[in-house]
Amino acid sequence: MDKQKLTWKDVVKDALLKLGGQGHLSKINKIIEGHPKTKTNPTWRDTIRRVVRQYKIFEPVLPERSGIYRLVEEVPMKPETQSFTEKPEIDHGIAQGMLITLGKIYGYESYAPPHDQTIRNFQGKPLGDFVSVSDCTDIFRGPNLAKIREVDALWFEEDDHGLFPVYAFEVEETTGVKSGLDRLLKIPQRFRKIKNFKSFIIAPSEKERVLFNKYTNQTPFRNFRDEFLFRFYNQLEELYNSALVHSNRREQFGVIERGR
Repeated sequence: MDKQKLTWKDVVKDALLKLGGQGHLSKINKIIEGHPKTKTNPTWRDTIRRVVRQYKIFEPVLPERSGIYRLVEEVPMKPETQSFTEKPEIDHGIAQGMLITLGKIYGYESYAPPHDQTIRNFQGKPLGDFVSVSDCTDIFRGPNLAKIREVDALWFEEDDHGLFPVYAFEVEETTGVKSGLDRLLKIPQRFRKIKNFKSFIIAPSEKERVLFNKYTNQTPFRNFRDEFLFRFYNQLEELYNSALVHSNRREQFGVIERGR
C-alpha cells in the first residue's frame, strides 16, 4: 500500500504484527517512531494512544491500564440483500446495519452506540460485529459527549491527527425526529464546518418528513438547514441493496476501488 494512503489504523496494525500480535504501547511507539506520518503530526504518540482505544481490532490486555494491546482478527462479514419488515423495533436495527455496511463498502470507518452494538441485530449477528470503531469518546470529548455517543450511525475518515466524522445518521419514528435532530446538532462545530459534512434523518413515512420540515425551519435547527437531509427507509433499502450487488460484482471481477 502507498505509504501516503496509510491510515494510523494501518500503521498501528503493522507495528503490532511486527510485535507478534501483542505489545506494550511504548513498544508500538518505538516501532512507529520515524514513520513518514509522524513527521506531519508532532503529537503522534497521543494519536496512537487514541487509535488503540478507538478501533475494534485493538483490544486492551488485562489487567486494566496495563498499556498492552493485542491485535484482534477481523472476521470477514458477508452481508446479504435486505428489506424492511414494517416492525419498528426490528427495522431500527436493520437501518443501522444497512448504514454501517454501506459505510464499509464506501471506505469509511463506522460506529454505532455501545448499547446498540450489543442489543440490536442485523442479519442474525450483533450490530457490534459490523462496526469498525467501538468507541468515539476521544473524538468528541466535551459536555455533549453523552448525546453524540447515542447517534445511531457515524461514518469517519482519518487525517494526520486521527478520526473525524463526515456523515451522521439518526433513525427515527415520528416521536423521535426532534430528539434525533438535537443529537445531530450536538456534533461540534469544528467537525460540522468540514466540507461536505452531512447529517441525515432516516425514517419510514411521510409523517416523519413533515415533522423534519417543520423542525428544520425552527430555531435552533434552521441555521443548519442545509446540513440536514431527510431520507425514507425505501431509499436507504434501495441504496444498500444496489451497493451490495455492485461491491460483490467488483470483488468477483477482481478490481479495487481507488483509495482502498
